[in-house]
Amino acid sequence: MPSTDRDQLLARLRDRDPALIAQLDDAYNIDVTGRLARLLSHFAERFPHRKKVSVLKAPGRVNIIGEHQDYNSLPVMPMAMDYDMLAVLAPRDDRKVVATNPDFPDREFEITKKIPPSETGDWGNYIKAGVQGIVDELAGADRLCGFDVSFLGTVPVGAGLSSSSTLVVASAMAVLEASGVELAPLALAERMASAEWYVGTQGGGMDHAACILSEKGKALKIDFFPLRARPVALPEGYTIVVANTLVISTKTRESKLRFNWLPAACRAATAMLVKKYGLDRKEIGYLGDIYRKLGRVETLRALENTFTRPTYTKAEIAAYLGSSVTELDRTLFTTSAGELIPEPEGGFRVGARARHVISETVRVEESVKVIEAGDGEAFGRRMNGSWISCRDDFDIGHPALEDIVNIARRAGSSGSRLTGAGWGGCTVHLVRDDKVERVVEAIMTEYYQDAIKKYPEAAQRYLADPDNAILTLRPAAGARVMF
Repeated sequence: MPSTDRDQLLARLRDRDPALIAQLDDAYNIDVTGRLARLLSHFAERFPHRKKVSVLKAPGRVNIIGEHQDYNSLPVMPMAMDYDMLAVLAPRDDRKVVATNPDFPDREFEITKKIPPSETGDWGNYIKAGVQGIVDELAGADRLCGFDVSFLGTVPVGAGLSSSSTLVVASAMAVLEASGVELAPLALAERMASAEWYVGTQGGGMDHAACILSEKGKALKIDFFPLRARPVALPEGYTIVVANTLVISTKTRESKLRFNWLPAACRAATAMLVKKYGLDRKEIGYLGDIYRKLGRVETLRALENTFTRPTYTKAEIAAYLGSSVTELDRTLFTTSAGELIPEPEGGFRVGARARHVISETVRVEESVKVIEAGDGEAFGRRMNGSWISCRDDFDIGHPALEDIVNIARRAGSSGSRLTGAGWGGCTVHLVRDDKVERVVEAIMTEYYQDAIKKYPEAAQRYLADPDNAILTLRPAAGARVMF
């Protein structure tokens, strides 16, 4: 339960109390005292009677390699960032949640067994998603109480750095903290993977696992179903540079549909491979199960033998499986929220989607090996291969991503690729320490002062906030209750 004195904590932050700074340094690589003081002041203004509080953090993540793998039960390798979602909260004596944010309108709702969602795209839905996830985990709301909370996020929105998941995780942690309920980190990460489906996107669990399970100074190799994670030290002498295209992939209905086509195509690929090779449907739920069953070489061969056409309509997939379109709509093309996924124009690129997923798995596995062997340049080559596969086989590229990737490579990046869902957002680069200044300067000059003009809305965002467009990062600690 909250026991930190709000005003004393604010005074210690302003006085830069050495013990407090040391505590923050255990979780961060940067100074976050100003950020935390701003949020505490906001909370004090909005909830002046709440003197005893808890403070928690849920970091964003940058995925270094392994894109769109999590929902296919295949490995990824992200790291947590110093940019995060902070929350200050105090429990209530009812089941109401009152949420504020300096950057968004207030939101209120009741904790019930089934929390009704707000309009699509509303920031409050991500709070509800986290709380609903805990309700589902506990099989009801009886053990939970409401809370007053102020959030402050510093992860760029729409950049592919998991800003939405930080709010989902922070909200789940807030209701647990307010209610005095404990949940093991691994169990929380597993629950949050499905909790975010509440907002209508059927992603996997990478974002939440990276947010919750990361260690300061380490990347994290994550495997799924069941969830497993182990820290991986990045190569010495290298820095991770993240450059934001400032082209935003918004959470509109159209963008969610574009995203949901991808896991739907992967589910179709899985079903077609099961049919082709007579595999046991009870044992195979994901492309990852096929990869583990057949092995690398045989799985790659199976893709070539099965997917002989560039695209497949729903009717063609149904005919291949000896099923009906109605049945496929029910089993393969409906989201967890019950929304039907329509057929994209021209059909699903089933084979290409599966080819990316399997080849990306090979790159992740090889990346861990070369990192542990101390070969940063070999790791960079895997990142470069990932970009080509994401762009060509998974169709999640964008001209702005291409611009920055090419600029960084010319300037000396060892490996450059997109990070996140795609269609804009951020690029991630593995850069030797002695080349960081050169790479950053090239991106600043050639993209932010020149190429970005091709994308007027992105150019306007850069003019409004140029300071956070490009970041040099070290791995940060995962989610935790700070005070």
